[in-house]
Amino acid sequence: MSTLLHDSVDVGDMLTLSLPYGNVVLDDSGRPVVFASAGIGVTPMAGTLSHLAQAESRPPITMLDADLEEAVFPLRRQVVNDVVELPHAELYVWYENDAHSIEPVNGVFHGTMDLSAVDLPDNAIYYLCGPLPFMRALRAELLARDFAPGDIHYEVFGPDLWQTDLD
Repeated sequence: MSTLLHDSVDVGDMLTLSLPYGNVVLDDSGRPVVFASAGIGVTPMAGTLSHLAQAESRPPITMLDADLEEAVFPLRRQVVNDVVELPHAELYVWYENDAHSIEPVNGVFHGTMDLSAVDLPDNAIYYLCGPLPFMRALRAELLARDFAPGDIHYEVFGPDLWQTDLD
């Protein structure tokens, strides 16, 4: 028997889980890569950045992240360390509550993510992950700037999107 995960889990409840999966696969052609995340959506980006750092990857990487404030930036230490380690990587952050960072970022902005605040590389491949409204807005902005739809990839990631097969 399975139960859907709602507000709480009690001891003895049965949960249906799956292995991690998704449709976003990193293009290893050497083209510039732009990661854009918000909140916990940084999780797949952080893992990919760590992989790239361990593999001593060389493509230009632009990491864009939006959060309420630096203190709640998930996996911040891991992301910052990997960006610093990667030779052609930049990190830009947007904080809704302030525009301050103690981290070695290339730019810190107040408010929600605004792609016009940074120079986006030509011929880049874009990877988006975060709340659906965030991804929809960024994708629309990229399309309005004439980036190819096939170069914009996104991962739906969040507990409100879970589906359980109740056979």
